[in-house]
Amino acid sequence: MKTKRAWIVAFATIFAGVSLALVQNKVAPSMTTLMDAFSIDMATAGWLSSLFSLVGIVIAIPTAVILNKVGPKKGGIIALACAVVGSLIGVLSGGSVAILMASRVIEGMGVGLMSVIGPSLIAMWFPEAKRGLPMSIWAAYQMGAQAVMFFLGAMLTSSFGWQGVWWFGLAACVVALVFYILCVKSPRPEDSYADVESDDVSIAEGIKSPSAWILSLATMLFCIGCFGFVNWIATCWAQTFSWGEGEANMWVGYFSIFGVVAAVIIGALLNRVKNRKLFGVVMLIAYGAASVFGMFMDNPSFLIGFVIVYGFVDAGFPCVLWTMAAQTVKKPELAGVALGVVSIGFNVGVLLGPPIIGAIVEAAGWHAGAIAICASCVLGAVVLLFTKLYSADGASEHEGAERTVPSAL
Repeated sequence: MKTKRAWIVAFATIFAGVSLALVQNKVAPSMTTLMDAFSIDMATAGWLSSLFSLVGIVIAIPTAVILNKVGPKKGGIIALACAVVGSLIGVLSGGSVAILMASRVIEGMGVGLMSVIGPSLIAMWFPEAKRGLPMSIWAAYQMGAQAVMFFLGAMLTSSFGWQGVWWFGLAACVVALVFYILCVKSPRPEDSYADVESDDVSIAEGIKSPSAWILSLATMLFCIGCFGFVNWIATCWAQTFSWGEGEANMWVGYFSIFGVVAAVIIGALLNRVKNRKLFGVVMLIAYGAASVFGMFMDNPSFLIGFVIVYGFVDAGFPCVLWTMAAQTVKKPELAGVALGVVSIGFNVGVLLGPPIIGAIVEAAGWHAGAIAICASCVLGAVVLLFTKLYSADGASEHEGAERTVPSAL
């Protein structure tokens, strides 16, 4: 019965994450329409997306405090409410860029809150040895939302203008809010595997955990490479293969579909992997190699195979990341703080990746950009090796080998 309840909570939480990610990713498919409607340049339009990363950086640690004080249910309701209110303000912005920007800040607060609350809830309901699958499905929430927006965004925009994607995200968040209220609750303290609501939680102690910051750094390096690659690969292929922008974007959309499928497969595998850290190292190096192949590729006949392989390497490290993050602190109740710290690295990487890789490509070409992406991921793999993980009883893992619950294997 407890396992059934855990999965109900997990799926309601994941659906909330997907709905918020739809709101986050609605700018890209409506970018041209937005620029025309608000008479803004590319730099200003880019901030409509970048604001989310900035907000995520600022509220990552405060979110851990909110999570501890109000609990994951009320915190998640606040997150979804932010998205609903922000979307409404955006739709009613009346052509004002300032109001639209303000609405994106409010939406970004919702996404920033849920990025910590979501995995914290899963950590509360699932023991370490069983977190692989639910955390990996959670890790795919951004990829799933990106796929939906890439394939539906153009249709919504052409039919209803830029407001079409705004209304779509708003409707998804309203439905998610209803399910969240009905389905999500915290386990009893004695049944919680990470009691982030405990009065004994010390935010300062969690922030001082070196391992959480090391994982955050590895995450930042991966996101610099990953988001640098995803942001520019469509342009790379459009130039290399003499394609239109729409055709190149379609192939990028396929990444997300295979990424979601790969996340489920990898998640099931992670429940049986004893050394998840080593698995993460391999995935980081594999991603770097795949990015080099993708940007060096000069024949589109390789694309089908590449997209399938890329989906797996793209999902690999995020699945490991969210599964391990709660184990970077000595006490399970500090999981929310650890996830806040890791979220800082995630958002810094998302913010820095596209401009850094774009500048390298502009100065030295696509091959140099690919090598830079690979180097960032390989450096992330080296950093990840120094991440110390802790088991539920607070004992550190020796020699990088993970301790698992024998009955769960």
